[in-house]
Amino acid sequence: MYKISKIGVLVLGVLGAILWIMLITTADTQNVDNAPMEWMFIISYILLGLALVAAVFSGAKNILSNPKALKKTLIYTGVFVVIMFLPFLFVTEKTTTETWVSAGLISFYILTIVAVGLLIISGVKGALTK
Repeated sequence: MYKISKIGVLVLGVLGAILWIMLITTADTQNVDNAPMEWMFIISYILLGLALVAAVFSGAKNILSNPKALKKTLIYTGVFVVIMFLPFLFVTEKTTTETWVSAGLISFYILTIVAVGLLIISGVKGALTK
């Protein structure tokens, strides 16, 4: 499997280098219908899709193989969803755009306060145990 992925990476790298050289040598770089640029975007989207599938598959495999990890993941995901939807209760704006912006800012503030609080607690615990 490793050799196959290594060969695939090498082929895509060489293809990307060839397309990059073609893009540089093409006189009309401002044209939207530039074929080398289109193919570079297609390759980028394919690689992004492959990376996304690999990350999701690997993460799901690791989470599903350990019941404790699955429980923790579900708890943290639930807390995150609550933190994301909680600000909608406090928003008083009438228009949709203002509601989304306000709720997003409040969610950001809540997550920032939680992160800073956990950093402080972690630092204090680390200082007390030494």
